Amino acid sequence: MRFSLVIIHRNSWGMLRDALAAARQAVGGDDEIILVDNGSRDDSIALTRSHFPEVKIIENGCNNGYARACNQGLAQARGEYVVFLNNDVILPDDALERFAEDFAQYPRAALIGGQLVGQDGRPQRSAGMAPHFWSELGLVRLRHPDVSGLATPIEVETLVGACMALRRAAIADVGPLDEDFFFYYEETEWCVRLRRHGWQVLVDPRIRVRHLKGASTRAVRREAQVEVLRSRLLYYRKTLPWALALPLTVWRIVRVIINASSHLILVLLTLGQVRSLREKFAIYLTQLAWLAAGCPSSWGLPDKCPRPRATSMHG
Repeated sequence: MRFSLVIIHRNSWGMLRDALAAARQAVGGDDEIILVDNGSRDDSIALTRSHFPEVKIIENGCNNGYARACNQGLAQARGEYVVFLNNDVILPDDALERFAEDFAQYPRAALIGGQLVGQDGRPQRSAGMAPHFWSELGLVRLRHPDVSGLATPIEVETLVGACMALRRAAIADVGPLDEDFFFYYEETEWCVRLRRHGWQVLVDPRIRVRHLKGASTRAVRREAQVEVLRSRLLYYRKTLPWALALPLTVWRIVRVIINASSHLILVLLTLGQVRSLREKFAIYLTQLAWLAAGCPSSWGLPDKCPRPRATSMHG
């Protein structure tokens, strides 16, 4: 089998319907589509079975996180190449042909992304530089590459994980996504790990992938920011020596305290009339409460599947 498309989904039939319709147009007779459902509470799975009977469905009764869901799909995939997709992504018809050409042309390419674009067709950030000690301290600004005007694939440090094509052979060398990450930074750590083992990470700007950015977490922004902080601290531990990871962790916690305190003052000075200040204060306060509670793994995005104790920040 050539390609396995693995779509990670939780709720929102409208977005999933469009993603599956585009995937159906992109695949050929030697490809397959796998849907991994992270505990949807709507009727999207029943509707998928009715409208897209060819799709193989893996059902989780709860939210298993992005990395785990991707790995579930990877374990069932039969293709030589695997494309991981968010449920808010519209794959162009020629995407798989382009990915296949790129993998043939670049034998050390492990991951290839496309050029993400919004509903209006404007380019979104599709790749980036891996965060490091000095950038996380705020002393060096990461200059993310602008690949939108290029006509050929370009090597990058990291991908935005909404659409990633994987060469399965790389898994035997570096392993799948790290399931200690629940949401955020999992693809960043994966790209770092792949590149440290001599693999390439590419973006092909000719593959224009429509992406409804942020739709999966827009309604739970405060909870999502707990996941951002958790994953950021975990990223330090996974990618940096302890002598650098420890001071960065302390600095990040201090920043949360400073941000919570400063936004409290601003909310009081404006008598709570500025909505954006109230929302930011609520985010920082929630992060601070999570830290004070000992960084429990159960906090963050809703309906989580039970996770081993070792995945908490103190585990």
